Amino acid sequence: MEKEALEIMKKIDFFQDFSPDERLMLLDVGEWVKAYSGDYIIREGNKNLKLDYMFVLMKGSAKVVKQNKVLMTLEAGTSFGEIGALTGAPRSAHVIAQEECYLLRFHSNHIDRLPVEFQLKLLKKLLYTMASRLLDLDNRLLNVLVKKPD
Repeated sequence: MEKEALEIMKKIDFFQDFSPDERLMLLDVGEWVKAYSGDYIIREGNKNLKLDYMFVLMKGSAKVVKQNKVLMTLEAGTSFGEIGALTGAPRSAHVIAQEECYLLRFHSNHIDRLPVEFQLKLLKKLLYTMASRLLDLDNRLLNVLVKKPD
């Protein structure tokens, strides 16, 4: 499975800044998880520190659902669950597999075992990802609030 995971990682933008050795380190601290269509990967409101994981969707797609509304679809290469994993805050939405998914799952405690320089590189990547997501959300919100005249 490790060889297959490394091949998938080569194709995913999230991992492009990581060397082959660093990708191996990520596989060592992460867990390879399979989810089937309809499986809850994250449950809204969950605040169990033993379940505080962040994920990178390696293969497949999932939907983010809040109050029975689909907020977005996640595709391969997307990271999610970072805020809950890093802060211990309750999960803000469900993440549900839309098809068979393969995920690389990280517990925040496992990331602490990595060399500090590598932790910084990984956290910087997560920060850029979350900032990009925040900008996208901000743009969508502005489009709703500032409607163009017909």
